[in-house]
Amino acid sequence: MKPSESAPIGIFDSGIGGMTVVKSVMKALPGEDIIYFGDTARVPYGTKSMDTVREYALQITDFLLKKKVKMILIACNTVAASARQEIISKANGIPVLDVVLAGAKIAAESELKYNLVGVIGTLATVGSGAYEQAIANINSNISVFSKACPLLVPLAEEGWTDNDVAKRTVEIYLEDFKQKPLDSLILGCT
Repeated sequence: MKPSESAPIGIFDSGIGGMTVVKSVMKALPGEDIIYFGDTARVPYGTKSMDTVREYALQITDFLLKKKVKMILIACNTVAASARQEIISKANGIPVLDVVLAGAKIAAESELKYNLVGVIGTLATVGSGAYEQAIANINSNISVFSKACPLLVPLAEEGWTDNDVAKRTVEIYLEDFKQKPLDSLILGCT
């Protein structure tokens, strides 16, 4: 049965990072009700196996479907990279959107000078090649340079986003990008 127009939108992430997506949705669609599921009990997902991430994602999808959501928005890059197709199948016709396809679309359709896009994210997201595939599907002339940055999730989850430790960590991770003429850099982790 198709959900009603007044049904809520379901958004989920492995933790609190997806609240940035909720904020954007609320700004763009102020009249919509939202159910947000932040799996802070099992964060981070980026260090877990793809099978484990899929299991968690499908459990959360079941929860959202029981709440009769009209749409599911995957705000977790790791989940989008590892379980998108399974979630679409389980959603049984309910629209499923995700941050990987959205980020890839913006990067690939932007004005490009070097045809080079950078991606930073969790080990699982970077290892999946999801951004490379999504960008290639839009524009096969773009090269993607990716780097796993596993310390960013725990820093963000602890609220350590604007201090010397966070800044130095980002500087170290981005060192490899300094010699690359990037058109854009995707933060592949909310």
